Amino acid sequence: MFFRYPLRVISSVLVGLVFLLQFVYFGQAILGGRFSGLLKNATGIGDYPTYVLIGYVLWWISASPMEASVWGVRRELQRGTFESNVISPTGILKMVIGLAVSWMMMDSIIMLIVFGLGVIIFNIKISVIYVIKVIPILLLAFATFLGFGIVFAGLVVMLKNIGPLATVFELIILFLSGVFFPLSTLPDFIRKISWIIPLTHAASAVRKLFLGFSYSSIISELNAMLILLPIYWMISLGVFKWAERITRMMGYGGY
Repeated sequence: MFFRYPLRVISSVLVGLVFLLQFVYFGQAILGGRFSGLLKNATGIGDYPTYVLIGYVLWWISASPMEASVWGVRRELQRGTFESNVISPTGILKMVIGLAVSWMMMDSIIMLIVFGLGVIIFNIKISVIYVIKVIPILLLAFATFLGFGIVFAGLVVMLKNIGPLATVFELIILFLSGVFFPLSTLPDFIRKISWIIPLTHAASAVRKLFLGFSYSSIISELNAMLILLPIYWMISLGVFKWAERITRMMGYGGY
């Protein structure tokens, strides 16, 4: 349905591109150019557009399951189709996971286009070999992002509208994951909080691979995501089941 309407796809790509460009040019204005020695010392990537492009694309995709939980479930409630889906053989949990996966696939395609345009606009040299090496990391990151995002699905079922709360969380993730600046510039206690955000480790791992590092250099990032993956899925399922029990007593109602 999404890709059936070309203007909708084009507008989504343009929105993603506009946000990317304004952040990159704002950062370059602060740094005094696209290359930063301080950024290179802190992250290994001295080229600011390259640094931002990788983090920005991953941030957009990481927010997809959250967006699907918040707006996808809300849309079903508004249309009055949620209860019929709940009692269908598919069940509510599979429906939510399906929404999150499909939303992530749509955003991945959009961000792939934005990434390609960013590479062209900023004349970034990308090796096909590095892109292939990144794929397993992205699959692990997607699974972790999915567990992180479904936490919000149960809250939407119970509270109906938590859009503003989700927006706040998306911006917190943007700020704490080192998307636009290295985490070394933040206070120590904030860096500790950033460790529990999957995007922090995914962005760091992908950036290192794009620099030509081997998998052995991202062991710490892989271990962090492997630790967070089951934790977030357990939290997601626990919150979802708890919210579903309460909602069954109160009634699903409408929107």
